[in-house]
Amino acid sequence: MSSQFVFQNLRQKNGFGGENARGKRKERRPIATKRAMHLVLKSSEAVGRNSFLAPAHSLFVKNQVSDQSARWGVRVFEFSNNGNHLHLLIQARDRVGFRGFVRTLSALIARHVTGACKGKAAGKRFWDSLPFTRIVEWGRAFWRAKNYVVQNQLEAAGVVPHHPRTSAVPWNLDRGSP
Repeated sequence: MSSQFVFQNLRQKNGFGGENARGKRKERRPIATKRAMHLVLKSSEAVGRNSFLAPAHSLFVKNQVSDQSARWGVRVFEFSNNGNHLHLLIQARDRVGFRGFVRTLSALIARHVTGACKGKAAGKRFWDSLPFTRIVEWGRAFWRAKNYVVQNQLEAAGVVPHHPRTSAVPWNLDRGSP
């Protein structure tokens, strides 16, 4: 008995990397140049004085996000530094720009935080896994993703207490005029 052809199998994946990619076969990362993307870079090594929020690193990380986005033609809608991970809501012009942005940003941050030099590794992996990306549709999904990144900003700054991700946040961003 043959199986029925299912159209859902033809759909493009919207998420890639992070913990989902561990131990799985490698495939091409989905990238959308006409839509926004949620990017997460996570490191278990970034704690204590190696934290991205440490005074020695926070300004460097913020400046590198700005510099590399300008260099590679990536638009940054929102950015959140959470100490051991970074959330970015971005839009890339093309695959080459996105790849260069992620590669350069992650390399420069890892080298700065660990004190490693180009050609002289720190001796252990800095990033936990591949960067996680998710394509975000415009409209409600974009505002939810933006709200999520802002929630992370506020929690990292200590303005609001940590809110579990299993339920909606008790506040929303002002979307401005339609």
